[in-house]
Amino acid sequence: MEYSPDDWVILNVSFTTRDRTFTQLRVLGGWRGGYLSGDAWRINSGIQAVHADGLEYRFLGRSGSVYLCRRGGYRMSRIMASGLEELKRQSTVVDAEILEDRNWLEPGLLKALLYRPSG
Repeated sequence: MEYSPDDWVILNVSFTTRDRTFTQLRVLGGWRGGYLSGDAWRINSGIQAVHADGLEYRFLGRSGSVYLCRRGGYRMSRIMASGLEELKRQSTVVDAEILEDRNWLEPGLLKALLYRPSG
């Protein structure tokens, strides 16, 4: 499935299960509704890879989904903030933070963000 949000951010999400704690980078996307539909948000299953061209990033998710995210669309909307709060209320989520916009294609960036020391 492909998704093309109007607005998007990257989240660094920390999870805990009974036997381990781990971190995932996820896309939080927001869509502005119109006359017939309201605003909406969606969080992907975890970023596996990223590709890009001059117009957009393509984030490949663990579930096989692809988020087509326009360069210049990196911003948080009100509906996305409610999605982030809902994510933080999940029992397995320890923390979720919005990362600064950057060149998401930078070699080694995704791995470095996942394994950065806390503190």
